[in-house]
Formats: sequence, C-alpha cells, structure tokens
Amino acid sequence: MIDIEMVKSNVSSLSEKLSSLKVNSIFLEQDGNLDKVFYDDECLHELRSCSKILVSMAVGIAIDKGMISLDTCIYPSIKDIVDIRSESNLEKIRKWKISDLLIHTTGYESQMMSESFIKDIDKDKLLDYALNYDIPYDVGIKFAYNNVEPFILSVFFQETFGINLTDFINENIFIKLDIKEYKWSNYGRYCPGATGLYLRHTDFHKIGKLLLSGGLYNNIQVVPKSWIKEMCSMQFETPEIYKKERVLPKVGVGYFTFISRDGFIFRDGSNGQYIIVNKDKNLLITIMSTEKEMQNITEILRGLI
Repeated sequence: MIDIEMVKSNVSSLSEKLSSLKVNSIFLEQDGNLDKVFYDDECLHELRSCSKILVSMAVGIAIDKGMISLDTCIYPSIKDIVDIRSESNLEKIRKWKISDLLIHTTGYESQMMSESFIKDIDKDKLLDYALNYDIPYDVGIKFAYNNVEPFILSVFFQETFGINLTDFINENIFIKLDIKEYKWSNYGRYCPGATGLYLRHTDFHKIGKLLLSGGLYNNIQVVPKSWIKEMCSMQFETPEIYKKERVLPKVGVGYFTFISRDGFIFRDGSNGQYIIVNKDKNLLITIMSTEKEMQNITEILRGLI
C-alpha cells in the first residue's frame, strides 16, 4: 500500500530543497481506498496535455459506434477547408490514418504547437499553420511529441460528423461520470484537443478511474474495455525519450498515453498534472500542480511506486 505519510514527507523534503513546490493536491487510490493529500476547496484547474487522454477515449467510443476505424484516413475530411501548399506535406498528410495521430508518428520533427509556438497566431488559422509547417519525415517511422495531432483529430471529428469534440466528450464521457462543471474553450471553431481543459480534481480522478477499471464507472461501460486495453498497451517504442533516471521513464507510447516501467501507465500535462495507473497493483494516482519543473512532481513518488 502507498505510504501517505512518506508522500507528505517527500513533498516537505523537496519543498525545502526548492524555493517552492507548487503541488495543489494528490489523490492516491489503491484497492478502492482513496486518500487525498494537500486537498482543499476545489476549483477548476487547467489540465494541459492531460486533455489528450480524453481525445483518445473519444476515438475509442467513436470506433465502437462504427463511426470510424484506426485505419480511417484524415485527409478526405479536411481537404476542402485548408490549402496545403507544400507538395511534400500533402503527400504525407494523404497517408495519415487515425492510428498515426494517436501515437505522434505523423512525420513532424518536434513540438511546434505548444502555447509558446502559437501565442501570436490567429487561432482561426491554426489548421493552415499546422498543415503547412515542415513535415520532414515519412509517416509512421518517427515519434515526435506534439500538440498538433489531437487538434487535427478534433478538426477531423467536427468536419466529419458536425459536432464539436467537446460536445461529443461531454455527451459520451462527462455526463456518464457526473462531471457537470468544466471549461474547454475552442481554438477558433474547434476544440483544441491537446490542451486547455479545466476540471476539478475530483472529476479529473474519475478520468483516471476509467483507465484503472477498463472503462467502467458506477457499473456503466463508459469507454469500451478493449479500447482502454489498447490505450494502455505499447503501440510504439520511444528510446529517444527514455531517461532511466526518471521515476517514470518513458519506454513507449500507447494511444495518447505513456508506457513506463513495471506496469506503470501515465499521462502528464505541463506544470505537473498526472494520471498514473498500475493495474497489477490496483493503483491510481492523480496529481494537480502548477510546478513548471515537472520532474520535481514525480520525485515525490520516488521509492513509493
């Protein structure tokens, strides 16, 4: 079992070493027993890249409904709404399947759509920016973590089915989890997909419970069990980002999840939001913070997981 007092001690120790460790709250759940550390009155908290996990869940639900498949091509739904001026880019984008976007193997070299990159770009022009940005690699051969793929999936979804991805997620996930209060502003006409969702920690923890329980919540199958298994399975190895000294080294990726050591699966977001799952240990940890040095957050758990 997780030692709650040791978690508190680790936070205190790190806080003494650092000027401050900006941890808002930690939820630790094992074998159905939930402990809340540093938990206070809740407010809406930005999830940043943890939003991506909901995009993946939405894809799984859409597949289960027969709306799409992993082999569905993106290009036919977006070709009439953007002018792709690079022939090289066009050749690659024509090949993009949903599976390529879910594991960040679309051919980009590196992140080019985080807030620092797009702060001065008109959000209505993000699709043009993304699809005309240099795509140097062939599809399916290189992992490059990026915010662009969830955004493209959001655009694809809205253009194909005429529903904003936020609304689809609300109808198919949030309502079933009794999540009533959230904020997710659009980038132009589209849900950002990759970032910008605000949830309370209690509701954020419910998203993690879907990963731990195989998509089940209060005896309702919110996300197909088979899809949760695929999300949490190795889809692409990532030796280029593996750092063995980390508490949770990234060995590879599932569908918008990271595969780590010893059965640990996680999803992280900038400034230290985490969903950490180990099904063998029946363990779920969720963390809300505003700590820019994210490695400091996982150090809290060193020796405990």
